[in-house]
Amino acid sequence: MHFFKTMLVLGTVTAFFVASPALADPDFDELVGKARAVDGDTLEFGFKRVDLWGADALERFQRCIVNGQTTACGADAWQVVTNLIAAGPITCKVQGKNRYHRNMAICRNANGIDIGQSMIARGMAVARTDEMPSYAAAENSARQSRSGVWAGQFIDPLLWRRGERLPEHQTEVRRWQRDE
Repeated sequence: MHFFKTMLVLGTVTAFFVASPALADPDFDELVGKARAVDGDTLEFGFKRVDLWGADALERFQRCIVNGQTTACGADAWQVVTNLIAAGPITCKVQGKNRYHRNMAICRNANGIDIGQSMIARGMAVARTDEMPSYAAAENSARQSRSGVWAGQFIDPLLWRRGERLPEHQTEVRRWQRDE
């Protein structure tokens, strides 16, 4: 009898895992539902993440200088995308993968607003015109109106990820040495 109970439990557990959707499956064409902003250009649907196609937002801990003052522009970008996705559900259509093998998608909120284009138009992201040439107009408009970070100085998020900083934000690293 014990053998049959054990087999029943194992069969039930196996059936649960086989019948459950693969939450960590990296390949999908479309996501629809409630999303959470990880940073200014990454959305998460449960265990699935997508980066915005054609929009490269300021990094979460990135700082900029706007109107002569240091600002937490990366945190500002995160807040803007958080507000944009509050009008859910969000629909993301995968366009391809980036070099980190993360899915890249064009995402729209319940009002039909293209989230990546909106981030660029607000000066919270730069356009990656190699992915989305039509976003160049939104970036040019943001530059001309001095929206968001275009009102001051910032490092392109791609270069910031590679370690470049504004002179005001560079930190000096010193090694401790013993006096001999």
